[in-house]
Amino acid sequence: MEQTGKATRVIATVGIVFALGMSVAPAAEAQILPQVLPWEDNVYVSINYAYELADRSFAESVTVPIYGETAAYSASHASSGGGGFDIGGGVRVWGNLAAGVAVTSFSSASGGTVSGTVPHPLFFNRPRTVAADLSGLQFKETGVHVHAVWVMPISQKIIVSVAGGPSFFSVNQGLLSSVTVGQETAPFSAVSVLVSSKQASAAVVGGNVGVDVKYMFTEMLGGGVFVRWAGGSVDLPASGDAQSVDVGGVQSGIGLRIAF
Repeated sequence: MEQTGKATRVIATVGIVFALGMSVAPAAEAQILPQVLPWEDNVYVSINYAYELADRSFAESVTVPIYGETAAYSASHASSGGGGFDIGGGVRVWGNLAAGVAVTSFSSASGGTVSGTVPHPLFFNRPRTVAADLSGLQFKETGVHVHAVWVMPISQKIIVSVAGGPSFFSVNQGLLSSVTVGQETAPFSAVSVLVSSKQASAAVVGGNVGVDVKYMFTEMLGGGVFVRWAGGSVDLPASGDAQSVDVGGVQSGIGLRIAF
C-alpha cells in the first residue's frame, strides 16, 4: 500500500509538471492545450545530480549462549534518502516514441542501535541490560531503469517527456554480524558488548514512472529537471531472519540535456 501511495503521488506530480510546462508556451502559439509538435531528434542523453527521498527501517536479532544461559540482542536499523547521480539516454523508435534507460546510484548512512540482555556470570535468571551503537554502516543502491518514453515538444525550446517501465535494483547494506561480551570484573553489575558488522548484497526487479522537462538553449544543448518514482522491495539476509526492505523512492534531479 505504501508503494502504491508513492506511485500515486508521483503520477499526480507528473500531471502537474506537464500542465505547468504547457502553460509556458510562447503567447503566439498559446492555446487552451498547446499542440504537441513532431519530435525531430533521434537520440537524447541526460546527465544529472539527483536526490532520492526514502525512509527505511528494519530489525535484526541475535542469540548467543553464555554462562549456561542465553544472551539475546536486537538491532534496529534506519536510513533516509541521499544524493547521487543519474545518467540516461534514449533513441527514437517511432514518431514521438522512444526507448530509454537511466542508471542511478545513491548512498546514505545507515545507523543502527543494539540492545539486549546478558545473563549474570554468578546467578541464574538475573539478566543485565546492555546497549551499544552500530555505527559506520552504509546503504548503497544502484538502479537501472528501462522505460518507454513519450516525447512531447510543446515549443521549439521546451520538451516534456513522460516515461515508465521496469527497474532493476542492486543493494548493498551493512548488517549486524556478531555481538561479544566485553571483559567483566566483579561485582558484575554492569556489562559491555562489542559489536561487529558485515556487508550484504541483494537484487530485485521493481518499476518506475516519471517526467522530464527540458529547455534547449541550442539545437543540441539544454538543461532540464526530472521527477521519478522508482521502487521495489528486497529481502536482506539479516541476522535472525530475512528482512524485507523497500528500495528506491521518489527521485528528482537537475542537469544537462543533449540531443542529436
